[in-house]
Formats: sequence, structure tokens, C-alpha cells
Amino acid sequence: MHAFIDGGRGFAFGEAIYPAGGVYGPLKDRYVTLLIIHEGKARIFCDDDETVMGSRSCGFFRNERRLFIEYLEGRNTRVSWCEGHAGDLSEAVAMRLRSMPSRIPLTQRIETVQRLGIELGAGSSSNLNMLRNSLGEAIFLAYFHEAQMSEQERLIPRSVLRTRFYIDENYEKEISVERLAALVGVTPQHLVSSFRKHVGVTPMRYLWQVRAHRGHLLLLQTGLSISDIAYQCGYKNPFHFSRQISEQFGMPPRGIRANMGYRLASDIAEGAADTAYGMALPDSNSILTE
Repeated sequence: MHAFIDGGRGFAFGEAIYPAGGVYGPLKDRYVTLLIIHEGKARIFCDDDETVMGSRSCGFFRNERRLFIEYLEGRNTRVSWCEGHAGDLSEAVAMRLRSMPSRIPLTQRIETVQRLGIELGAGSSSNLNMLRNSLGEAIFLAYFHEAQMSEQERLIPRSVLRTRFYIDENYEKEISVERLAALVGVTPQHLVSSFRKHVGVTPMRYLWQVRAHRGHLLLLQTGLSISDIAYQCGYKNPFHFSRQISEQFGMPPRGIRANMGYRLASDIAEGAADTAYGMALPDSNSILTE
């Protein structure tokens, strides 16, 4: 990260809406910019390169001399960004950056980190600045990760990508290899062979992995009963769920919850009253003088 960003000067997050288009720049200092187009369209001129970005896209730009952005005239564009000052590049790092795509589809991971950065506002304090800088590093690393994944997925057959996406979105439903194959228009034998080649496991094994990881997340982050989690994740009974969780994570659901994650808040665990009155509490001095 510090090979191309001057980490000592920090990061800044921002957002803007251009109701009928507009321009931004030119910036003449050296910047590293992660630009997100949530809605609309933009043309980005970074030194001698031009990139066009549409809705729900994310771009990485590092300018040496000039950065200029043009938002489509007559069209509403909502944009946000994270920027830092560019550091000096070795030739090896420069070649690696040149090989990376300048834009990728906006992912939930990048959008989440960006939203956290925006919510911090523009205030300045030691802790706030450290948090903002940590989020700045995180969002650029997220972009590099997503760009690498995007490049890898270009080599994966569409039938495999569609199958994986369907499982990710419908893991709680009744799913069979035959149904998956019919959805993507290939034979079950071809799907199993191709999926194993490109993903590393069969479609059904991948399904059980997704279910187990979703169940593990719910164990850590919710107060749902183990039975409710099992059924929500597509298991037919809690015993199958418990066995899979033990195999995948080395301990049963109750052990995961007890040692690694969720605990009931004290007001729930002890049935304590939690009441908010509609009026402010009286000042203690006024009570003493009455």
C-alpha cells in the first residue's frame, strides 16, 4: 500500500451530486483516487488516459500531472470518492498498477467501506484521523482484491458463474444438481465437472459450504435459536446443521456462540426494565432546592 500512496498525508472521503452534469478539476498535484459512480456517467482524464465509467462502477486513478472529471451533461450523477496523495513508484510497482483494470463493477464490500468513510465526516482528531486512514487503506485493498477476482472470473465459464451466483442467493431453498443444470442450460455431468475444475468443489459441496458459513455468521451476530438458524440456512433439521458446523469450524454451535461470539445483552438475559421517559430528567440542583 505505502509503495504508491504517501500514507503520512492521510486519506479523505467525499461525495457529491451533479443534477445536470458538470466537471471536477483539473487537479495538478499527484493523487491516488478511488472514484465510485453510484448513478450516472463520467469521463475521467488521468494524465494521457481517458476512462468512461457508468452507474454502479468503481475506478482507480493515479495521476502524475493532471486529473480531470467530466460528468454527463443533462444527467443526474451521484459520485463518491476516497483520495490520498501519491507516493513515489518503483518500476516494478508501476508495471503492476498498469496491468490492473482502471475500473470494475461496484461491489458491496467497496460500497460498505466507502459509506463508513463518508459517515466519519470531515472532523479531525487523533483517533478519528487514524480510523479514516485505516478505512482509506482498506478501500484501496478491497479494490485490488475485487479487481483480481474480476480478472480471474473472466476465465470462468458463464454457466459456472451463474450457478455460483444462484447458490449464493438461494442457499436456503431446496437445490439439486439437476435443477442447477437446467437453470444454466447444461447437463448435470458437465456442470459438476466444470464447477469442480473452476471452483474446486462440486456444486452441492459448495452449497453446503455456503450454508455452513451463513449459519456460522448468524451464530456470532444474532440471538436466533440454533433451530431457527438451521432452518433459515436450508438445513432440514438442527442435528445436520450441528454436525456440519462441527466439521467445518471444529466446535458445535453452542461452543461457537459461547466462546467466540454472540452474548445476550444484560437487559435481555436478566429481564431488566429498560424505559425511556418522554421528558428530560430534572436538574439535580433544582431537586435539592425544592
